[in-house]
Amino acid sequence: MASTHALRAVVAADDSTNRASLQRLTQSWEVAFTPPAALDQFFTLLEAHRPDLILVDVDAGPELALGLCRALKANPATVNLPVIAMSRSGKSRLEAFEAGVDEFITYQMQRDQFLVRVRALLRVSIARRQLAASQLAEEVQRREEIRAAFRRYLSPNLADRILASPQLRDAMFAAPNTRTRAAVMFADMRGFTSISEQLTPSSVVELLNEFFALLTDITFRNEGTVFNMAGDSLLIGFGVPLEQPDSAERAVKTGREMLTKFSSLAESWRERFQIQTGLGIGINEGEVIAGNVGSPVYMNYTIIGDTVNVASRLGQRARAGEMLFSNALKRSLDECGVDVDALALPPLVLRGRSSPIDIFCVPTSQRLDLRFGEALAAAH
Repeated sequence: MASTHALRAVVAADDSTNRASLQRLTQSWEVAFTPPAALDQFFTLLEAHRPDLILVDVDAGPELALGLCRALKANPATVNLPVIAMSRSGKSRLEAFEAGVDEFITYQMQRDQFLVRVRALLRVSIARRQLAASQLAEEVQRREEIRAAFRRYLSPNLADRILASPQLRDAMFAAPNTRTRAAVMFADMRGFTSISEQLTPSSVVELLNEFFALLTDITFRNEGTVFNMAGDSLLIGFGVPLEQPDSAERAVKTGREMLTKFSSLAESWRERFQIQTGLGIGINEGEVIAGNVGSPVYMNYTIIGDTVNVASRLGQRARAGEMLFSNALKRSLDECGVDVDALALPPLVLRGRSSPIDIFCVPTSQRLDLRFGEALAAAH
């Protein structure tokens, strides 16, 4: 705390008979006087003078003086500065405290008593500022933790938009599960069981990290959301948690980029580890539930629903280097005037469903004819 002999104060007072009393109480201080009516001038003076406390002469005009006190306590830059209201009588005491002042004194007070009260107010002020600084630091840290968490599965652009919106941020973690329409993609590595048998666990981890890093980077460039990484599979959503009118087109574009880029990565693996692998992609569009799933002690923000199940089966059905998608996704592409040269395939029959699903594929040069025995059969 600053010494009382070096205190800086800004005094809101007009020329009056109270000036002598103010000078008596604040002798040896660095004092700047200004009329209480000039708010802009007053706050400019505060910024320049950086006072330890503020004195307000209520007798200079109660309405103006108390209005200034309210303004000081409503301003984040001055809310923690001690504000002392001063008057020749105590009749304005209650109004002054209602205006937010920290102390009210009369000019008849002895200077030593005045200094005792000032020192007490300064101790409280320091504690308030330290608490405010601590709370601000905690809030900054919390925001950075949220930002880091979001950016693990959201593109930076989407993460920033959600962080800028309290409603969206709350919906991610606190709001009830949300029903929405989305394009859902599964990207599966082919031959993973065989690869795990041939390579050491550390080499498998290295490959998986390269695999997920590549696919996640492509996803984020197209503003998709990564909802799950499980084994050799990636679950991605477009149009969720933020609506994207072109979610179907984004999904197909992402799938094409993944097939092209993964083809190069798979070739490097063949040279380094003498393994052969590919990527199969399945995409579906429809209604999903986006929200928190799990237990009270462990939860994931994810998407669930029949749309997700069908996309998963399409991903399992796709051969290495192939992208399959449903008729629902194709209708969205057609409605947007997007032609991807889709080829119709025989309908896909799913166990438990009453009718087959019309499916399509996008021809690519990355399509491979890999034979992985039981592992490949299980994937198909």
